[in-house]
Amino acid sequence: MERYSEVLGLPIICADNGNKAGIIKDIVFCPKEKKIAGFEIECYSYQIKKKFVMKEDVLSLGKDALIIDNLKVIKDLKKVKDVPLIKERGSVIGLKIYTRYGEDVGVVRDVLFDFQKGIVEGVEVSDGLIQDIVKGRSLLTLLGKVEFGEESILVEKAAVEEMIETGKGIKSIIKDI
Repeated sequence: MERYSEVLGLPIICADNGNKAGIIKDIVFCPKEKKIAGFEIECYSYQIKKKFVMKEDVLSLGKDALIIDNLKVIKDLKKVKDVPLIKERGSVIGLKIYTRYGEDVGVVRDVLFDFQKGIVEGVEVSDGLIQDIVKGRSLLTLLGKVEFGEESILVEKAAVEEMIETGKGIKSIIKDI
């Protein structure tokens, strides 16, 4: 599983010549389908137009780089904006999460996805700065019925009960000492 925050800024390398084509500026998600449409990239050129690489045009995504076949797979974002997954694109970071019973779970701070399958598998949830410092953030897997809106995500209560603490807070550090 990859994390949104760890993929941003990775270099894009062309397999045909080994040259660097740019860096990953953003990952384009389709929240409705819980899928990855592709990658918005920042090219090393004089062009101002936003550039895009479709997920299916990527050869591989590793921890250190994204590999594409050649520069021909890089397209203008305007030329692919009518592709269904891109047309319904939306931001996942910053969305509020609620249960179907109206309980506030927190805010999405990171996205976990499976690149091979092209799907969003979970989100890292922040319950506020103090809670993040004390107990760390939690991972919420997107199992069962999950509804993405423009401003919030609605999840089943069972998904919240299965949340996993990352254990990166002061509480776990003190406990380990």
